[in-house]
Amino acid sequence: MFREYALDCFEREIRTALLAQEVQPEEISFSAPPADIAADLGLPCFLLARRLRRPPATIAADLAAQLDFGPDRLVGEVSAHGPYLNFCLNPAVLAERVLRQVLDSGSAYGGDTVGQEHYVILDYSSPNVARRMHVGHMRSTVIGQAIRNLYDFRGYRTIGDNHLGDWGTQFGKLIYAYKAWGDEEAMADDPLEHLIEIYARFHEEAKENPGLEQAGRRWFLRLEEGDPEARRLWQWFIELTIQEFEKTYRRMGVHFDTYHGESFYEPMLDDIIQEAVDKGVAEKKPDSPAVVLDLSEYGIPSTLLRKSDGATLYLTREFATLLWRQQEYDPALILYIVGEEQTLHFRQLLKAMELMGYEELTRRCVHISFGRIVKPDGSRFSMREGDVIFLRDLLDEAELRARRIVEEKNPDLTEEEKAEIARQVGIGALLYNDLYQDRNRDITFDWDQMLSFEGNTAPYIQYMHTRCASVLRKAGGRPESFQAGLLQEEQEQALIKDLARFPEAVRKAAEQYAPHVVAEWLYETARDFGRFWRDISILNAPAGVREARLGLAAAVAQGLRNGLGLLGIEAPRKM
Repeated sequence: MFREYALDCFEREIRTALLAQEVQPEEISFSAPPADIAADLGLPCFLLARRLRRPPATIAADLAAQLDFGPDRLVGEVSAHGPYLNFCLNPAVLAERVLRQVLDSGSAYGGDTVGQEHYVILDYSSPNVARRMHVGHMRSTVIGQAIRNLYDFRGYRTIGDNHLGDWGTQFGKLIYAYKAWGDEEAMADDPLEHLIEIYARFHEEAKENPGLEQAGRRWFLRLEEGDPEARRLWQWFIELTIQEFEKTYRRMGVHFDTYHGESFYEPMLDDIIQEAVDKGVAEKKPDSPAVVLDLSEYGIPSTLLRKSDGATLYLTREFATLLWRQQEYDPALILYIVGEEQTLHFRQLLKAMELMGYEELTRRCVHISFGRIVKPDGSRFSMREGDVIFLRDLLDEAELRARRIVEEKNPDLTEEEKAEIARQVGIGALLYNDLYQDRNRDITFDWDQMLSFEGNTAPYIQYMHTRCASVLRKAGGRPESFQAGLLQEEQEQALIKDLARFPEAVRKAAEQYAPHVVAEWLYETARDFGRFWRDISILNAPAGVREARLGLAAAVAQGLRNGLGLLGIEAPRKM
């Protein structure tokens, strides 16, 4: 169900009035007026001119003279400017309508239930088992959760699936390494670190003893065949890894419903390969287990579904994953939040599935790509060069740096308050630095910039929220009632229009898979509140106006909380 907000009602009032003037529905197409026109919405009259065979400027002038909305409607002044019919919002009615909606709806303001009963599956983060998450995992994790938040906010039933890398020969090597060098105390202290250490030791030892590689393959074969000891250790490694991942995810406000790794789909692979062969999409090589997926006639490089040694590939498991998701949920959308380097992979997957007769399913699949995280000098983080930052350490460093800033700016806070604010500011800065930019761009990792209290940063927006909270505390809380129509100053109207635009920003961000649209709204609103704070007296304003301005501050605070929450960022009340 589509929830109507103030600007929706504004457009509806105009549309209804135009239809009453015998303007045809297809002739109504709104646009933003030029910058030099003081109006909120414009209607080009060119389509009308074509039907009526009259100059568009004459039509615009005639309609402006005929339309009258009255003092209680959202539409205020109507004017013509050349071929455009322009509409202004009624300031008093807008203020009453918007502030009432924000404060009555609270944390639900800006959302709706348009996606009710529809599933959306989001495939994001997807690290490998027995590995630490590092800065390279951050974008998929953060962008994926933000898009999930947006779809939750619009009423969809979202399923967050962490498609773990939990299968392959490396697990045979890891099992061998644990059997040879595993230490129970080290596992109890830091299981991931110990698994990483013994896996690295395996590769070092294998340089001198090539037979270890074969031993690792034998253990993986035992794992594939269901050997109880191999299965026990493998399952244990997965559980320990998920427990460690969850600690990091909780700090980032990230959550998943399922952890169906690659292994979950292993029993389905023979059937999906056979289906691809039977439908003529793939070809089995004679005298070999290899199965080739030839997409060259579609301008897509060919690949394998099964190798000559009988092993399947990641792509094969993606076939099974997609079909299982369809059968289990029949989703409206399946969103893959995966880096741009996987573009070819998704072209192969979706074209092959389309050729197999699943065209309707492939239309529901979207690869949401993104750029990389780069250092201030433009270079990339490299695991080989040893300069990769592990995600746990990154979060620790963010909180530590934020704590120093909090200590400097507000030394009178309690130790508990400083720690909590440092967590909110530090983690928020990391998330916002990723989300405020178009996801397709490479983003720069710069501590000083992301933790700045000036410009387009999370700390700046959070600080504006604390100013709202501060003035409300000093006033003894939000007034129970106030007359929003008294808010006529330019700075006040700018904030009211910002709040009115929030639902539109949410819709656009969800439809375009673009969290930065919400971030842009947050920055513009925080900046406008800063101007309001600087120029307008709140607590010392005359009676009536004082209460209205406090109501506005409460509404802005709610709007900022809602917007930050969609990005997974908390809104401190003190900083």
